[in-house]
Amino acid sequence: MLDGMHTDANPELSDRQARAVILAAEARGFEREPDLYPAMYDHDLHDDAQFAVTFLQALDPSGLAAALSADEPIPAPCAAWRITESGRFSLADADVVLDAAAAVGFTPPAPELPLLPMSLRWDQARAAVAYLWEHHPDRLREGVGETARIAPLPETARIACSGEWYRCSGRIDDCRRCGPRDISLYGAKR
Repeated sequence: MLDGMHTDANPELSDRQARAVILAAEARGFEREPDLYPAMYDHDLHDDAQFAVTFLQALDPSGLAAALSADEPIPAPCAAWRITESGRFSLADADVVLDAAAAVGFTPPAPELPLLPMSLRWDQARAAVAYLWEHHPDRLREGVGETARIAPLPETARIACSGEWYRCSGRIDDCRRCGPRDISLYGAKR
């Protein structure tokens, strides 16, 4: 975040709007604090968005208007992966999202490979999170609260790879342990 920017006059944003505003501002040169872990960006989502709103109000008011009405910038599979692998998502949360998804008619797909019961439950929960993220974000938020709040990650974010934290360079193609990995799983811009 940028210190010293006054944001009291900025509107309250939904999580979707906050993500879209941050990405729109970053496309015009706005920068968030570098080298943080994903959970820190998630925690600062609305604070960063307020600074991004101020930035866009000064530089590109029409870009701000477009960002406020933009679609969700983080794709459902990426959001589901980030949410379920955040360390904040529990087995109780898995049950909650599966029940919420079932209540709106979603049935998780069968696995391609035979899985142990716990792995199967987790994969089903991830599919339910993806469905709710895309079709019923309010139900997801009601079910798991702040766990569903994720921010788009800048290229400088530190991400986990095989249990170690690396600085993200947009694509992880230099990982010594697992080879090429696509940063889009983390919700980072390309």
